[in-house]
Amino acid sequence: MLDVEMAAAARGIVDDCLDVQPGEEVLIIADAKKEEVGRAVARAATGAGADAITMTMPLLESHGNEPPETVAEAMKAADVAFTCTTHAITHTRSRLEAAEAGTRFGILRSVTEEMMVEGAMSVDFEELRRRTEAVRDVFDAASEVHVTSDKGTDITFSVDGCSAFSLDGYFHENYGFATLPPGESPTHPAEDTANGTIVIDVSMDNLGQLTESISLKLEDGFVTEVSGGDQADELRQLIKESDENASNLAEFAIGTNPKAKLIGNLAEDKKRAGTVHFAIGDNESLGGSRESEIHLDGVVRTPTVQLDDQVVVKDGQLVDDLFQ
Repeated sequence: MLDVEMAAAARGIVDDCLDVQPGEEVLIIADAKKEEVGRAVARAATGAGADAITMTMPLLESHGNEPPETVAEAMKAADVAFTCTTHAITHTRSRLEAAEAGTRFGILRSVTEEMMVEGAMSVDFEELRRRTEAVRDVFDAASEVHVTSDKGTDITFSVDGCSAFSLDGYFHENYGFATLPPGESPTHPAEDTANGTIVIDVSMDNLGQLTESISLKLEDGFVTEVSGGDQADELRQLIKESDENASNLAEFAIGTNPKAKLIGNLAEDKKRAGTVHFAIGDNESLGGSRESEIHLDGVVRTPTVQLDDQVVVKDGQLVDDLFQ
């Protein structure tokens, strides 16, 4: 039990990141595995003078699955909603509809009690915001992306006209949510433009920490081949059992948090500075038009990323010139 230690982090999330005000209705959504994190946030919201309501929902099967209708309706009615769930409901119609209704979201997908008090959550939030915004600005100015890695990643795609985000822990009205722990700048690859190979070598949603790298071959924006060991077989089956857009390349993001650790949990792994992650499935929450019932992230440890003619990540290290 880390109740005392979590209290300070929860207060920061409620007061600073989501700016919860006295009298607001705050919904805390948890599942059976994340009830302690949910309780810490609920106590902080009550301490801020808000009316805190906690709901415990069933475990979902995958990231990107829709929550139960009762939860979806409650999200739309709340001023602020914190999602302390094992599987992310960020990339769902329900979350988008609630955001359109004015609900501010704090996303704590897969966050454990330990993650609330160490690692990525111990970062200087103001400095991280400056770093993450700098990466976002370079993203927004770029048209073409080329990513390589020592494990075999070699993929190109367009981001022309695709807005990037600064997921720095603070709520952004134009995104509709804040993510904790903080530290990434994502965008969605322009649809039908990605060609090449991605080798996921750290962790992947629904699979956890990888025992063997997973290679994804892409043609015109869709995964056409999945290879590797047993976990690659699991991923191939997940895609097969889902919908027609499950193999869509939905997201590309650069991690910006120097305090984040590689622990086999995507909520933290993908925030580590200098890593990148790709996602397959739904891209609507990132500004795309491809709807899917899944959104699965996978992390690449030591990439090199070139945006147009500018190298912004070199062998897993953010280039210092970005922050001058």
